Amino acid sequence: MRFDGPRRLRIPGGGGQPAFTVRLHQSPRALTKLTNDGRAVITSLTVAREGHRWHASVLARITQELPQQPTRRQRAAGRVGVDLGVKAALVLSDPLTLHRGAPPVLTVDNPRLLENTARKLARAQRIMSRRYVKGATQQSQGYLEAKAKVAKLHAQLAARRSTAQHLITKRLVQQYAEIALETLNTKGMTSSAKGTAAKPGKNVRQKAGLNRAILDVGFAEINRQIEYKARWHAVTVARVPTFFRSSKTCHQCGWSDTAQTLADRTFHCQACGMIMDRDANAAYNIKNHAVTRQA
Repeated sequence: MRFDGPRRLRIPGGGGQPAFTVRLHQSPRALTKLTNDGRAVITSLTVAREGHRWHASVLARITQELPQQPTRRQRAAGRVGVDLGVKAALVLSDPLTLHRGAPPVLTVDNPRLLENTARKLARAQRIMSRRYVKGATQQSQGYLEAKAKVAKLHAQLAARRSTAQHLITKRLVQQYAEIALETLNTKGMTSSAKGTAAKPGKNVRQKAGLNRAILDVGFAEINRQIEYKARWHAVTVARVPTFFRSSKTCHQCGWSDTAQTLADRTFHCQACGMIMDRDANAAYNIKNHAVTRQA
């Protein structure tokens, strides 16, 4: 494969088919500059279809010098505590600037992408189900169109979620020298509450909704992106233990409220009198108690 011009990719043919050229939506200028300078070697090309679009993924081995320490601005900002949640996607101990010219924020709202797309997706899936003919060797054109509509909605949902996650994680590693996170067991957090026939679970529907919301925010993916992007910017990642009670402990005096439930959105400290949003209190606790380790 090779790039022909600013937005053209020449793909070699396979199985006796001739090579062909496609136009790219995204400019490969940065990659071509690296390859021309000898700093990158293209190793493979994967072409795949996601929903209504084709994607060409170019895998390259790049030689790059990583910074040895954070910038002066990052060192001045120091450490930030990050609490991941469902009501708000992220609650921070210190302000974060997401867009140039916009005011810094302490809370990153949950875009609820799955919830906002659910009605369209459910309707498209019902139409696809009605048009499906069981046992048919070939489905109708109407079914194929409905199937393509469902695939398009899924692809758009995934793209919007990925864009939001990459924006947040990029801004975090650019603006702080150290990021404090929770050690989350996402697989355990999103396990089913159905139980067994002999011992059925409780609040199954509510737990299923919570699971969907956690997966929609993408706790594991946000953590993964912070880990590898931190190495690019010489940022240190710190973590608190898995079972640390970040939202049930007062960040000022250390008093613990063992009776607090998920429905309690405000933390009331009975020792020092501090009253604060429970997620903001958790962010401060994560910042104060996370154990530093080099990313």
